[in-house]
Parts: sequence; structure tokens; C-alpha cells
Amino acid sequence: MRVQQIVIATIVTVLFAAGAFNLNRYGAYLLHVVAIAAIGAMALNLLIGFCGQISFAQGALLGVGAYTAGNLGHAGWDGFALLGAGLSTAVASALIGLPAMRLRGLYFAIATLAAQAILEYLFKTLEPLTKGISGLVIAPLTIGGVRMDSDRDYAALAIISLLLTWLALSSLMRTNLGRAFLVVRESEVVAKGMGIDVAHTKMLAFAISGFFTGIAGALLGFTMRLANPEAFALHLSVDYIAMIIVGGLGSWAGSLVGAAFVTLLPEVIQRIGELFRIADLLFAVREMAFGLLIIAFLIFEPRGLAAIGRRYAPLLLRALGVGRKTTASKSVGL
Repeated sequence: MRVQQIVIATIVTVLFAAGAFNLNRYGAYLLHVVAIAAIGAMALNLLIGFCGQISFAQGALLGVGAYTAGNLGHAGWDGFALLGAGLSTAVASALIGLPAMRLRGLYFAIATLAAQAILEYLFKTLEPLTKGISGLVIAPLTIGGVRMDSDRDYAALAIISLLLTWLALSSLMRTNLGRAFLVVRESEVVAKGMGIDVAHTKMLAFAISGFFTGIAGALLGFTMRLANPEAFALHLSVDYIAMIIVGGLGSWAGSLVGAAFVTLLPEVIQRIGELFRIADLLFAVREMAFGLLIIAFLIFEPRGLAAIGRRYAPLLLRALGVGRKTTASKSVGL
């Protein structure tokens, strides 16, 4: 990522983070929930969209981050909660990736489903760490002696974390390791022929993805103030897969758009139901409509909203006169 892009992204992030303090409580809540979801979606997109390793364990890995952050907070180490959650989830994700050494495709996807089930079981049974089915109460985060106890505080933190995640992952994909991820995604045989250690590359993809997933899980835990096994069940993994499918596989911007779309869609449906007094009816068909939406994207636009944006953005720019200005600039050598 070029310096100019980094500066622009930083300025935009600072403005959004500052603007979060001017939102009401509900608006700040929605903003930081979307930012947290975008971090988790980018982490999963690194694994699936850029490295080609399908995983259905994202929900449980978010739980690992949340439980780790909660326990660190209770131990008085909440200043290291985000880092500790990232490291512990990186280890858990690498362990889940071990079957990828021998399994591929559908067989590996089923193995990640099994990992999701195992982690859910551990959340319920490791009561000294998780408090079982009642859940672990998570104390508010304290950073530098400042106690974060409002949605506005967490919105600012989540937006800054999102920027750092975006910059880190974008920079990673410009390194030799990032290019190795892309080669492994296309063909493991070709990757081996190019001298790439496929097993090592896969494990790094899982570990890096797990690190950022853990940070998202920690932020989610501080948001909910309670880490409960039901909150990190399989449906959460499906939601995150939906985010990167709807947004666009292999696209960081798509991860953000998909996270916003999937996160805010239930809120929009609920508001429409309340407006037209058909909330009960819309609630009954919401899950079916959500599934149909994913199928529609897979059939008609597999590359997601990011591809739609790339397709129609030039048309919009030309309609606004930007395209003509750019053409004129090129004609005079500018």
C-alpha cells in the first residue's frame, strides 16, 4: 500500500473515530458492531478468499478470543487483552489447520465443522475458564488507565483496529508470503513446483487469520460483556462466510461491505416490519430470505458486491463528469 493511500485511510479513520463520539448510543453500537464484523470477515477472507482454505470454525475462534480477553481482564491483564486474544486464537486456528496437511476441499471443510463442534463443547465444559453454559462475564476494557464503558468508546477502538487490520493484511498480500497464498489457492501442485512449502504456507495463513479473528472476538466480547457458548455457535460461522461471499472473495473492501450488509440487514428488516406493522411476518421469513440471498449471489454474482461496485463505479464517475476530466488530463499528458 502506497504512502498516499495510508495517509488517506488514516485520515478517514480518524474522522470516523471522532465522529463516533457524536453519535447516539444506538448509532455508535451499530458502527462498532459493523467494524468488528469487518475485522473478522477480513481475517476469514485471508484464509478462504486469498489462500483457498475453507473453514467453518470462525464462530468458535471468535469465542476463543472473547474468552481469552475476559480471563485476562479478570486477572488484571486487560491492557494486553487484545494481543493475548489474538495470540491464543492464532494457536487455536493453527491447530485447526493441521488436518489441511492431508485433507483438501470438502473433507477439510468437514474437519473444520468438527473443530467448531469441539470448541463449542469445550466452552460448555471448561467451567474454570468459561463458566459453562451460564457464560463468562467480561469486565469493561481499560487502556492506559482509561476505563472504556460506552458504545462510543468501543466504536472508536473498533474503527482504529479495523484500519490497522486493513493496512496489515493489505501489506501482507504484497509480500512473498502473500503471493505464496495466492499460488496455493490456485494450485498446490504448481506451488510445490515453484518451491513453495505448501504445508508451512497453509499453517501461516491459519495462524495470521486466527490472530486477527482473536482481536475481533475480544472486541466482540467487550461489546457483549458476556461470553456465552450459544453466541459462538455454528450460525455465527455461517454469518461470516455469508459476509465474504456477499462482499466478494479475495477483496478487502468486499469484506467491509459484506460485513455491513449482513450485520445491518436484520436491523433494516426489523425497522421495515415495525413501520408496516408486519414485524412478526418478516421475522418468520428473515432466515429464509437470508439463505436465498446467499444463493442468489453465488449464482448471479459469485464475486460479490465488490465486483458490482467495480463494474458500475466508472459509469457513475463518467455520469458525474469525472471520467471526462480524467480523459482530458491524459490527452495533455497530465
